[in-house]
Amino acid sequence: MPIEQENAEGMESSAVDFLLRNVENLKLFLKKMEEDFEQKDLAFMLKMFVLNENKVFDMPSFMKKQSELAEEYVKEYGKDITPEERRNMLNQWVEENAAIFRKHTMFKQMRCIEKSSAKIIPIIEKALKE
Repeated sequence: MPIEQENAEGMESSAVDFLLRNVENLKLFLKKMEEDFEQKDLAFMLKMFVLNENKVFDMPSFMKKQSELAEEYVKEYGKDITPEERRNMLNQWVEENAAIFRKHTMFKQMRCIEKSSAKIIPIIEKALKE
């Protein structure tokens, strides 16, 4: 299985888990979207919910990837750095890149819902009825 497909399936599974964990908040959000904006497109509302919640589907994976990116940044400067320089470089990477990485992840999550809506929506619809 290609890595992209495996990652997409992992994100799809994480999306379902996230939405099911937050189903009560999702119900309130959907009700408000329907009342305030007469919105009926569930795929669109799920994407807006993800954006509104501003949470990643799988925080451990997100933190691991972010840490790997920061470590790669430090490695570019070689091994001849002190622990303090390393710590400062990691802090600098976080200050300059963490917010961008989170936004990128949020948009990937929204794309996941869009691309996988045929699989995700039936599961969520069933949970919303319970």
